[in-house]
Amino acid sequence: NEHWDEWVPESRLLRANEEGRAIQKERVKDFQRAHKRKQKLDLGAAGGSSSKKAKGSGETSEETLCAELRESLRLPHGMKLKLIEDWERITREKKLVPLGDGRCTPSVKELLDDFMAAKARRTSHERLYGEVCDGLRSYFNQALPTILLYKYERKQHRDNKEAKGVSPVDVYGAEHLLRLFVKLPELLARCNMQREHMTVLVAKLTELLKFMQGQKAKYFVADYEVPDDGYLAWWGQAEHA
Repeated sequence: NEHWDEWVPESRLLRANEEGRAIQKERVKDFQRAHKRKQKLDLGAAGGSSSKKAKGSGETSEETLCAELRESLRLPHGMKLKLIEDWERITREKKLVPLGDGRCTPSVKELLDDFMAAKARRTSHERLYGEVCDGLRSYFNQALPTILLYKYERKQHRDNKEAKGVSPVDVYGAEHLLRLFVKLPELLARCNMQREHMTVLVAKLTELLKFMQGQKAKYFVADYEVPDDGYLAWWGQAEHA
């Protein structure tokens, strides 16, 4: 739809490949910092920190808007812990999120379908939720290979893409969708979306986060998989490339 078209083009995902690598490194640092604090995580305290940054006198309008969006799209406590666990399983334990038929939990597409169905039973704004979910599907498909994968996951993505020939929303799940939420404030701050449209979008995205939080046992995998020897051999070369 026209509102999502204001920020969904692939050209806006990353300004350059170098920036993409910088963003990936920064996200890892964010997760590391979060890991050190995870026993002390307090949602209210986290919000206060973001507010202070938003008021910094040296920030540009884009940075200010990004800070505002981070405040509006704060992850629920349980989702923060899921991000930390996801980072640990992949970067430290060298495991992978099961994909496609190997998943015992719903895909991103199925998760969004469930969310829409739940909202359709409780609200008259079914069309609006449909637009938001359609936009998220499209954006997830574009963003997944560009900014949502750790380097360790690239071969898995390549192998799955070549073997299945299906869209990321059909094989990836809540773990990678949650990573997209980490980047949304920065990405939304760069778009030309009207403020009123952005406010509505953020409200619906917040509802989706709460939906994922409330049913995390259903949508997040409990066990990551250990790749085979061939995959580990690939990583031994790719890690230092």
